[in-house]
Amino acid sequence: MKPNIIVYRCSLVTAILLIIAAALRGFSTNNLIIAASTGDISKHYATSVLIDWILSSMLLFMVAVWLLFLAGELKKYKSKAWMQAFLIGLALTLFGAALWYRYPDSIHLPVFLANGLILLIPLIIYGRKFKE
Repeated sequence: MKPNIIVYRCSLVTAILLIIAAALRGFSTNNLIIAASTGDISKHYATSVLIDWILSSMLLFMVAVWLLFLAGELKKYKSKAWMQAFLIGLALTLFGAALWYRYPDSIHLPVFLANGLILLIPLIIYGRKFKE
């Protein structure tokens, strides 16, 4: 069986885009600090918001690294890798779609939706070939 180059490349693209998103989110932490010091974020909640912001950046990066590890297994049609990547793609797609519906002015949420679909669509198309 030929290696699945399409799913492999889509998982790499998704991972790279998530790494970029995590880096941009991490670099914008200074904006939260400024918002807390100017009163845009209540001082009571500023610490929690900052911690959540940093944690979400780190977790986004970790999901991207996870996809990088899964990419090689996806190329070999491993069913465990398919299930993990499918859940990541589904989560990104649902997160982007549901919150974009609720907050249509956001420019970040359609990017997460598209990122999830980049991963999810090839996984669904080639899903029957993942047997092992």
